[in-house]
Amino acid sequence: MTIKKTLGVIALASTIGLVGCSNNQEYNFKGKIGEDQVYFYEKNLGNTNILEVVKTDGSIVKFVDDANNDLKIEYVQITTGKNQTSYYASSKNPIVAGIAQKAQEEFDSYLTKIIEIQTAPLYKE
Repeated sequence: MTIKKTLGVIALASTIGLVGCSNNQEYNFKGKIGEDQVYFYEKNLGNTNILEVVKTDGSIVKFVDDANNDLKIEYVQITTGKNQTSYYASSKNPIVAGIAQKAQEEFDSYLTKIIEIQTAPLYKE
C-alpha cells in the first residue's frame, strides 16, 4: 500500500470515528418549537449538550449539560439585551437553585417536544 493510500485510510477511519461520537444524536435539532427558535447540539465529542432557545422577545436561553452527559443541566445562561447571567444548579443560593430547577424543567420539556417532532412521521396515518 502506498503512503498516499495509507494516509487516506487513516483519514477515513478518523472521520468515521468522530462521526460516531455523538451520545444524544436523537435530540440534534434546529428549527421552531411554537414561536421559539430552538437549536440542540453537542460539543466536545458528544460530552456537552447545549440547547439554545431564542424567544420571541429576542432573549436567548442557553441550557448547558457539560458534566456526566446525563441531560441534567449544570447551568442556564440567559441573555436579555446586553445583559447576560448564568445560574448554576450547584448554587447554594436557594433562589438561584430554584431558577436552575425551573430551567431543568423547561429543558426537559423542549427535549420531549424535539422527540415528538422528530418521530411525528412514524405516527401519521
